[in-house]
Amino acid sequence: MAFTVTILYQTIPTLLRCGLRIGPDGLSNEVYHGGTNFNRTAGGPYITTSYDYDAPLDEYGNLNQPKYGHLKQLHDVLHSMERALTYGNISTIDFGNYASITTQTSMMVKKSNEAENIPSTLKWSWRPENMDNFLLKGKGESTQTQLFDQKVVTNDQSDYLWYMTTVKFKKRDLFLGKSMSLRINSTAHVLHVFVNGKHIGNQHAENGKFNYVFEKDVKFKSGRNVIALLSITVGLANYGAFFENKPAGITGPIFITGINGDETIVKDLSAHKWSYKTGLNRFENQLFRTESMFKWSVESVPFNRTMTWYKATFKSPFGNDPVVVDLMGLGKGAYHAEKCLTNCGEPTQRWYHVPRSFLNAEGDNTLVLFEEMGGNPSLVNFQTTRVGSVCANVYEKTIIELSCDRKSIFVIKFASFGNPYGNCGSFEKGSCESSNNAVDILTQKCIGKEKCSIEISKEKFGAPDCGGAPRRLAVEAIC
Repeated sequence: MAFTVTILYQTIPTLLRCGLRIGPDGLSNEVYHGGTNFNRTAGGPYITTSYDYDAPLDEYGNLNQPKYGHLKQLHDVLHSMERALTYGNISTIDFGNYASITTQTSMMVKKSNEAENIPSTLKWSWRPENMDNFLLKGKGESTQTQLFDQKVVTNDQSDYLWYMTTVKFKKRDLFLGKSMSLRINSTAHVLHVFVNGKHIGNQHAENGKFNYVFEKDVKFKSGRNVIALLSITVGLANYGAFFENKPAGITGPIFITGINGDETIVKDLSAHKWSYKTGLNRFENQLFRTESMFKWSVESVPFNRTMTWYKATFKSPFGNDPVVVDLMGLGKGAYHAEKCLTNCGEPTQRWYHVPRSFLNAEGDNTLVLFEEMGGNPSLVNFQTTRVGSVCANVYEKTIIELSCDRKSIFVIKFASFGNPYGNCGSFEKGSCESSNNAVDILTQKCIGKEKCSIEISKEKFGAPDCGGAPRRLAVEAIC
């Protein structure tokens, strides 16, 4: 027996909104539950810890409304016509918005850590990263007369790799006293350059192009000069053909160039003797461990200082809501005014999920940060995230469910049946409204409950005259 299946035109954009992807082979699932990458398990190049992707369940395990509700209702519809979809013949009819799926919208709020006496303030101590062996001595773990890809040397044990070499100039060398520059062809995601212990600059790959040239004027001295290059990866490619062969690090060539009269002199350092060191000293020494014997300074805590470790203690926030640390003020990953159109000066990721299983419920917890680019940790603080309010804006002859996701509905802030307008958090009454008090109806039905459902009908809410236009209910409830 054959079936004829009618596919509503509105379904396709709805599917796209709800976390499904339509490809040449039909529907495929996208991320359903967001999450957090811990340790060094970033999901790809330049991807930070969050991989929420606007998923139906967000990074913290909260319901992402309205997407979660849209997808739930859509799946109910698909299940109800499973046999017809699987075995039937297909025809398409456009019913316009009457194919729309309606569900609540949730607005998330963050709450300061009330377990602290002064919730937004942490007391910091600090230590510099120990780099003397690299910057002044050029001393590493192994030596080769060529430049290697970072992945080959580190064996994926660290995101940091030092490349170091020594260049000697005689007193009468043609290079000395002339206009000189250091030119480095790099595929490092981030590159820091030091000459004789001085940081002369940094550069990072932009717009997904992991191949660039760093060039800076440098003054060398007679005798021994140490060039130390710190190459940093920020997640590696994990898809595409031969992704394991995509370069990372400093594979050169590297030149020193100078001008002597009309002559340009070039010194190629690519085949020099290069010393390599994987990782950071303080990380290797496990400076971040609570039982570490290293002494931290509480005097004159520096801000906007590169290659610096910071430490603070904090109390675990009260309750069971997901915990986030606000890393606003730190330097790495910020958009800069000359490179952005929006969010200038803002970080690429500000809020970082800290699972409660990581925290001591009683006593102190220790936070250790490594500031690579230079920033201000005084703005860092811990908060919790939860559903603050829920909204709906639906037409009559439907059933709406309001849910505070493990919290009780506290108060109905706004409700109007007729032609209200606006968005969640800023609803306004329209030109027509029912004489029945929608706030009272919803208050009686929903207050004190985690969830409630109610049919939107003229029998329940009244029948305002809206000139023949479809009537709808707008509601905002505080959790």
